[in-house]
Amino acid sequence: MLGVAFVANCLLNQNAKVYGGARSPGVYSPLVDVLRAEGWRIEQMPCPELGFAGLNRFWAVREQYDTAAYRRHCQRIASAVAGAIEVHVKAGMEVVLIGLEGSPSMGVCVTSSDPQRGGRPEWPEGSDELVDGQGIFMETLLEELRARGIEKPRVTGITHQLPDHDEPAERTRLKAFLRR
Repeated sequence: MLGVAFVANCLLNQNAKVYGGARSPGVYSPLVDVLRAEGWRIEQMPCPELGFAGLNRFWAVREQYDTAAYRRHCQRIASAVAGAIEVHVKAGMEVVLIGLEGSPSMGVCVTSSDPQRGGRPEWPEGSDELVDGQGIFMETLLEELRARGIEKPRVTGITHQLPDHDEPAERTRLKAFLRR
């Protein structure tokens, strides 16, 4: 085993996503297939949005979740995940984080944003809510690891919910990321 991949909950359980958000039934198989083939152990991170807003929540952008209550919620989860990561790091294992691009919580390089939004987001045809940046939970988790003195793990995001997603290209990119 090369190491441990801490994976966004919804990539291992698409049923945790908001209504209409699942891109595959159950597990997002392309990710799991690559992780298994490359010899990585898989650890599922909790879904902060599901735990905070429940299963019947609507799709929201970063600004809608960026509240003191949601940040406290993310901090509690991040503390637990950081503790698990710390155990693996101290045991000499390599740890990687795999988030979900476009997510207001688990985005690594791309999150969703619309400062004007309140309530259920509905964008006019041709507008785009995606912007460069991290999701709130990913940001909080990396801050928690830094506060514990744990070297930042390598981090990547899965693009399966972005408009320009290319599954074969993503598999190739993920393999290269894991082999570094």
